Amino acid sequence: MHYGNQTDATAIVDIEQEFRDLDRGRVAAYLQGDTELFDRVWIDGFIFTFPFGQCANKAQEIANIKSGDLAFESLHTDNVKVRVYGQTAVMAGRLTMKGRYKDQDINGQYSYTDVLGKQQKCWRIVASHAMRVA
Repeated sequence: MHYGNQTDATAIVDIEQEFRDLDRGRVAAYLQGDTELFDRVWIDGFIFTFPFGQCANKAQEIANIKSGDLAFESLHTDNVKVRVYGQTAVMAGRLTMKGRYKDQDINGQYSYTDVLGKQQKCWRIVASHAMRVA
């Protein structure tokens, strides 16, 4: 990969930093119950697969946050890895959370995967999946 005057290694480091910043912003937005970031970074056709088997689209997930049905006391990510494949990227890592979804306790550790697409020079999340770690 070559981006302008940057070397391949510099471009990769810049992209990884951009994705880590997005990840930190998402954690803060979930903790604050702020949906503005999600409205910008999730595409309209966004699909989220919950660890308990349900799926939600962008409107449903934003409604869950706004209503308080999805709420977190604590949430952090680690072991985040990024791979870029042209205009598509995959970000994967581990979530540790304390929170609830409606009346269900969702405390624990999860692995997650996000698929992102580059649209008009911006990375946007196309799909997310989370799975509870035993």
